[in-house]
Amino acid sequence: MNNPLELVGCQKISGSISTFTANPNEKAMEYLIILMIMFVAACLQGISGFGSGLIAVPLLVLWLPLSTLTPLLSVVNLAMALYLGWLLRHAIAWRQWPWLLGCGVLGSLAGQYLLAAINLQLLQQIMAGGVILVALLFWFNLRWQSNGAAWQQILAGTIGGFSNGALTLGGPPVVLFLTSYGLARVSFRATLTLFFLLLALTNVIGFSWQQRYQLEQWPILFCLLAGAVSGSWLGHRISSRLSESLFRKLSLVIVMIAGVVAFWGAF
Repeated sequence: MNNPLELVGCQKISGSISTFTANPNEKAMEYLIILMIMFVAACLQGISGFGSGLIAVPLLVLWLPLSTLTPLLSVVNLAMALYLGWLLRHAIAWRQWPWLLGCGVLGSLAGQYLLAAINLQLLQQIMAGGVILVALLFWFNLRWQSNGAAWQQILAGTIGGFSNGALTLGGPPVVLFLTSYGLARVSFRATLTLFFLLLALTNVIGFSWQQRYQLEQWPILFCLLAGAVSGSWLGHRISSRLSESLFRKLSLVIVMIAGVVAFWGAF
């Protein structure tokens, strides 16, 4: 799942969700809207293996402050990755990607630390521009063939994890690496799901350690989880009907959109 959410990971929760109205009927409608936004975002994640944050974050911040949204979506991302991981369990080959997974976790922790320490605006622009350029090259079949060597996994995992923690671009670097390796659709989605599961688990543990979860957030979390599970289920069903060619094109389009969004957000 696929994750732009960690960009605000260093902020603190302000307490209750004051963005919500006190009117019961209007509050119920807001809960429904949040559920539907998460449903659509999770459907995209279920289809491609990443990209839910492109839809979820820009829309959900209209109702929830980022300091509240970030920890909650980390729980949702973990639940979504667990669910998709179970559906794709037959295709998960974690022994094949030890360096990718391990360096992803370490890179994410480093990215979160540097996010609080330095200004990464220029680096975000460079990273986003690089992602867009590589995705365009892949679109026109101008690509290199990866053999999945340890140094390639270390590079992709570190960049992907760091981007996840600091630059809101966690998915695209890993997507491009796996695309160059030539994984089939199901294995591609399973590997991405495992990668984001570990990152989400790292984030949830970190937020729990910081005591960032509060009882009054449970209704919001329930709506997000309901939308995430149902959307992931539908996306998984849709993905099985896509051809390999259409799936790869969809993945590259999502990567390019993520790069554009990150580049624009750096200004």
